[in-house]
Amino acid sequence: MPVAAIAGRGLVMLGVVAGLLTLQAPAAEGHTRTKETTNVVSRIVDDPALPGVAWTVHTGGLLIEVEHDGDGVLVIEGYEGEPYLRIGPHGVERNRNSPATYLGQDRFGNVAIPPNADADATPDWRRLSDRPEHLWHDHRVHWMSPSPPEVVDVGPLERGLMALDLVGHLGNTGGEQVELRSWAVPVTYDGEPAVLGGELAWRDAPSALPWLLLAAALAVPGLLGLRRADRAGMARPAALLVGAVATVNGVHLVDDLIAWPSHPLDDLFGLMHTGMFLMVGLVGAVWAWRVEAGRLLALGIAGAGVLYHQGLVHGPILLASGFPTVWPDPLIRLTVALAFAQAGVVAVVLVIGRRRGGHREGDQPSSTTSSTASIPASR
Repeated sequence: MPVAAIAGRGLVMLGVVAGLLTLQAPAAEGHTRTKETTNVVSRIVDDPALPGVAWTVHTGGLLIEVEHDGDGVLVIEGYEGEPYLRIGPHGVERNRNSPATYLGQDRFGNVAIPPNADADATPDWRRLSDRPEHLWHDHRVHWMSPSPPEVVDVGPLERGLMALDLVGHLGNTGGEQVELRSWAVPVTYDGEPAVLGGELAWRDAPSALPWLLLAAALAVPGLLGLRRADRAGMARPAALLVGAVATVNGVHLVDDLIAWPSHPLDDLFGLMHTGMFLMVGLVGAVWAWRVEAGRLLALGIAGAGVLYHQGLVHGPILLASGFPTVWPDPLIRLTVALAFAQAGVVAVVLVIGRRRGGHREGDQPSSTTSSTASIPASR
């Protein structure tokens, strides 16, 4: 079987697998990192500086994390002042009789509390981990309404994204930062009371237009091939652009692992999802550069893969002030904008390439004159 045919089938298989992963995406939490994209900011403003204790409030305050490598015992109180979590050299224990144990299972606390969950009941400690670190959902440190604050103007796009549960709270207040409320998590350390304090605020996203314009300017060289009549000359600059933008998509591989804490299986799904679309972009770009057969089709598949994963999936980032990432925010915004820009370049190349369908690589120009060879008659 020719190498081109084998490679073509491989590219189609990559596309099929990527499509199947896409269909499964809503069921997996690991690759819904952009669900935590939001304009709500939750931050610590009063750290009690307990020995060996380090706190982290993740994007929007949906999750709070504590690491404790000291010798003391840290107890985190529940919503009614009852002991909720106990963390020390022995690891992490949770009070089964604390109402917070059950209320934390839902983002807005919409759960049924069992009869044993009573703040006045004797604590029933159950071990969660031997490691002195824990991550949990705490209603005190995030915005507790399904809707944004009343001062926020929500457009139809943001409203649709929130209705589909694809993002957190989005909208704008005209550029004004709004302080929402302060929050406090009471704790004790070796029996001594302390308070972790913070605040919730609303911060509008920066405009997406500068990033889209910058990405468009960076993508213009992908159109240089339009000066050529043959498909190879037309497609190669665009293929180079798609390959470069797909490579930048690797930043999301790192974020899938590090930026948002989740279950290892969810992390694995996120890596598979990102890695598959990265490969679709790279393989399609290499095909469009090197192989004559199916050149424009390969370019289209590659560009579409990058557009979907790097652009549409992470597009809400351009509408938000906060999102989970370990990279500088400007890099991620530019990465997303580049996905849309390369798709525009690929679309132009494909349309013009189809119109010039008769000028294929290796074609010879037809002659306007014909010559007739004389064949001597045989007798």
